[in-house]
Amino acid sequence: MKMQAVVLWEPKRATLEYMERPDAAAGEMIVAVKAAGICGTDLKIYDGDYLSPYPLTPGHELAGTVVSVGSGVSVDWVGRQVGVDPTLTCGTCIFCRSRQSNHCLNWGAIGDTVNGGFAEFVAVPAKNVYRLPQDMPAEVGALIEPLACAEWALERVPVRPGSQALMFGMGPMGVILMRLLLRGGASALTAVDTSPQRLELAVQLGASRSVPADSVDSLVEAHPYGFDLVVDATGAAGVMAQAIRFVRPGGAYLLFGVAARGTLAAIEPYWIYHREITIYSSMAINQSYARAVEIAASSSAVLEPRLVTHTFPLSGYAEAIQAIRAGEGLKIQLRPG
Repeated sequence: MKMQAVVLWEPKRATLEYMERPDAAAGEMIVAVKAAGICGTDLKIYDGDYLSPYPLTPGHELAGTVVSVGSGVSVDWVGRQVGVDPTLTCGTCIFCRSRQSNHCLNWGAIGDTVNGGFAEFVAVPAKNVYRLPQDMPAEVGALIEPLACAEWALERVPVRPGSQALMFGMGPMGVILMRLLLRGGASALTAVDTSPQRLELAVQLGASRSVPADSVDSLVEAHPYGFDLVVDATGAAGVMAQAIRFVRPGGAYLLFGVAARGTLAAIEPYWIYHREITIYSSMAINQSYARAVEIAASSSAVLEPRLVTHTFPLSGYAEAIQAIRAGEGLKIQLRPG
């Protein structure tokens, strides 16, 4: 049986191909993909700036329906709506055994190092599959992977009730982290971005106020002592250096955005010392997907369809990449079929 899939043959050269639909090996499931998100990592894969092999079908943020299972997997899964944790780990290295699986010495990921969700069907290990509520929209299910990244970040950063937060960068990951912060105890969050459209949406989705990036110095008067928590969700070196100046004495600074490898940010060590600032970072998912499913399914929903502003068919993969680079909308997804 044939299916359609995006194949990235080499950096910046992708085609939509008809190929054989995968069969489920022992311990695997075949998922009919209903929605698959595109993120910054996918841009790096497209450009050849990641560890991905070629040819590759990308797509690591996905949700769909189980259509078949391999030996050792219960047939009760067939017909279930599911989300997929893309993380592939060995389970035996020093980091896996220390609950640091995101640093696995043999790390891989569905859609990053093996074929992923920009296809009508994908084969995935059964242990990576999580049941979703049958009434959860597929586009929300595909947002659980970025939610799991945000959840892991907030496991590392203590957020005290009543905290005042400041976040630079209101892209998809920034907005999801914002909503999780507000759910976790922050009483107010100020959003900073260069895009008026993203700032407007950030306020609609929970931000207390929004400030254009070129007016951020105006915050000094309103918050002369700074913020309890400042987050960089841009990955831009200049923003990282600027953002730390807004952390209050004894406050925390989270590096959540992903800077390009080799990027340097000029941060004054005396400022960190004098203000007793604690710097945190987080990388990807670390056994946090199950908790993200619970959060997504809870009554105080962090995720909602409004986060997805653009959808494309598989044939629109290159167009979707261009839309992300142009800063259009918020979350962009592919909808196979």
